[in-house]
Amino acid sequence: MRLIFFIIYSVLFSLISGCASNAPAPVIEKKITTDKSTTSQKNKSIVRAKRDPGQPCPDTYIVKPGDTLYSLSLDCGFYYKEVAQANDIKEPYAIKVGDKIKFSQVKTNNPVGTSNEIKKNEEVITTPLKNYEEAVTNTEAPTQSQTKPTTGGIVHLDSPKAYIEKYTDEAYNHKTVTPQTSAQPVNNSPVPTSKEVTPIVLEDKVDWQWPTKGKLENIFNEAQGQKGVDIVGSLGQEIKAAGSGKVIYSGEDLKGYGKLVIIKHNNTYLSVYAHNKELLVKEGQVITKGQKIATMGDSGTDKVKLHFEIRKQGQSVDPTSFLGQP
Repeated sequence: MRLIFFIIYSVLFSLISGCASNAPAPVIEKKITTDKSTTSQKNKSIVRAKRDPGQPCPDTYIVKPGDTLYSLSLDCGFYYKEVAQANDIKEPYAIKVGDKIKFSQVKTNNPVGTSNEIKKNEEVITTPLKNYEEAVTNTEAPTQSQTKPTTGGIVHLDSPKAYIEKYTDEAYNHKTVTPQTSAQPVNNSPVPTSKEVTPIVLEDKVDWQWPTKGKLENIFNEAQGQKGVDIVGSLGQEIKAAGSGKVIYSGEDLKGYGKLVIIKHNNTYLSVYAHNKELLVKEGQVITKGQKIATMGDSGTDKVKLHFEIRKQGQSVDPTSFLGQP
């Protein structure tokens, strides 16, 4: 009897132990962490390909990841619409990796060092005269013996009267004699041609000034990607044109620059004004040195500042070498 009881007890104990071992395991909640460096890298603007410092703009360029028509035009110092027209690129000026952008035609239309600084009021406007009477008042008045006033204020000039000479044989013979002239020797020697003069190409000059006041930060360093200087100021502070020229870009299509203005001063120099709050000029507008073009802001960046660049033939140059210290 005791043996049977012991066997039953052993079987029950084994069953209870088996049920206990099949209990669900505790769930350990693990937090999925992300690499901050990877996330921040994704949030950054795409770093676009750029030419080596000092390397001239190629005649043909193959589009690489991160390139835009705006960035390529800026790097070569050209108006993006001229580049688009030369390559038959329509709005919204989209390009893709592998496209060939030809700059040779744009170079032909924009020879370096052959244009003067762009001036305001370049066009000459002619106004037609209101009436003929206005034209008469601006001319030298004829003498009284030559004029005869008529109605309407229009002046008529009398035709010269012919002098009638009486007929005589002496007068007739005098009029019909053909005067003798000495024959001039014919010079068959070739006409000397003027020597061809090779024009001297001079570098375009710009009368520069600092575009705004403030603390100078992040000085120019092309090797580290700092293509200009940062001027820290206050929100809404005036931004002025550093030189006379023509606005070739006003917008915010160029990554990393925020609200941007680009001024073409001549065929050599451009100036760049980035991170503005408000843009006050439009593309194609001719402006003068010191004219207000924008207000300072923080668009596309982390603090209120102006990022200012000077481009020589598309290449970034140190603004302080032209303007000195602010």
